Amino acid sequence: MIKILRTASEEIVRKRLAVGAVLASMLLAGCSGGPTEPPRTTSTGSAPSEPTVTQSNRSAQAKSLDVADQCSIVTEPQAKSLGADQPPETSDSNGKAGCDYLQGKSGGGFIVFVSADKSQTMQKFADARKSSVQMIDISGYPTAQVGNKTNCLLALDVSDQGSLYVNTVAPSGNPNPCDLSKQFAEAALKNLPNA
Repeated sequence: MIKILRTASEEIVRKRLAVGAVLASMLLAGCSGGPTEPPRTTSTGSAPSEPTVTQSNRSAQAKSLDVADQCSIVTEPQAKSLGADQPPETSDSNGKAGCDYLQGKSGGGFIVFVSADKSQTMQKFADARKSSVQMIDISGYPTAQVGNKTNCLLALDVSDQGSLYVNTVAPSGNPNPCDLSKQFAEAALKNLPNA
């Protein structure tokens, strides 16, 4: 009996260490400004100037970031439909309270962190990463995206008081982390209350 308890305890410790390592890599990715891309050339063959990131007007209803349960932003059934196979877990990443959604016991398939983030607007997120940010639109919300083949960060302009933040790590690159981030963002938008 003691051996079984010790084995179960060791498994829990291993899982937490693995999740901690994944979260640490997410934290570093979030702080580093993300990956860089080579400059694209214009039809004249010259490299364009550094992109200018400006606040866009959202065409969709502003959302409230006041949520009692961070794991209600994307429900467990929604997460399962997107491939998560572990129960959602409340988490903290780089000072942001949120929820982790994992595929595989230690996030070996993927880990997606979703947060109703009051600490940073989409514009502040984009300004901090001007050299690597790509501006896109998700369901009427201007979105700053920074990604590479294994991780992707999104900040959606859902509120003037903060943003919907999604950080995905897919170690194998399959599924595509930015595609998965967008799917989780779209699910979250269905659940965040209107402001």
